[in-house]
Amino acid sequence: MSDRELKGYLRDSLGQGAEIKPGKKAETVMRCAEVMRRYGDCGEEERTGFWQFLSDVFRFEGLSIFGLQTGVLFLICIRLGTIDHVSYYIPAFTPLFALAVIPPLLRSQFYKMSEMEAVTRASGAETILAKLVLAGAANLVGITVVLGLVMYRRQSGEGIGRIILYGLVPYLVCMTTILRLIRLRRRERIPVCAVVTIAYCVVWGISANRMPLVYETSATGLWIVLFLVFGGFFGREIGVIAGRKREGKLYGIIG
Repeated sequence: MSDRELKGYLRDSLGQGAEIKPGKKAETVMRCAEVMRRYGDCGEEERTGFWQFLSDVFRFEGLSIFGLQTGVLFLICIRLGTIDHVSYYIPAFTPLFALAVIPPLLRSQFYKMSEMEAVTRASGAETILAKLVLAGAANLVGITVVLGLVMYRRQSGEGIGRIILYGLVPYLVCMTTILRLIRLRRRERIPVCAVVTIAYCVVWGISANRMPLVYETSATGLWIVLFLVFGGFFGREIGVIAGRKREGKLYGIIG
């Protein structure tokens, strides 16, 4: 196309030249429609189901999620093998499973990809929920192994209900805190989540050493209350994530 022809085409396109001939316009429309029919799909694309999306997240994130949980489990098992009154120290170790969840959950923030994740077809909430499902499955296995090791060390199945509470309550406290920090904080969520979780481990460890009465049979009611309260808080956060997933919204604030 010569410069003169290009200028004429641009003038016509901007409405500054001669009036476009109706026949040419109809021909252009017809050719565009033919191109769309041949190469375009005008129908609404089917959305990916959550379980298919979960499978995709597992393919890309599964190794890191399960690898971190396995590493934490290995370290906990080694440490529990050298401690007396091992059941008292369960609350000091199960929060480490929550700590291992932080890197996969906040990977997009670490790599400064939060904005890109927010505008993808799968909402940020759906991504968080999928990672939580995978991490929760790994956590359940890890905590079960830890509790089994404790029962083996004690050579007794007595008080298994209290031991389960010792493992679950601190984990629920940490996971609820982490999710709320992700939802409410704009910046520095990774270090804050990590520091808070480690602080919980230290507090539970001190309580095992300085306040053994907290782990006696008489305190079982307190543990049950804590389990119900923080189980409710954790369930509420999961409900918030699920609600934002349905609405296609982001969970948390882009930092």
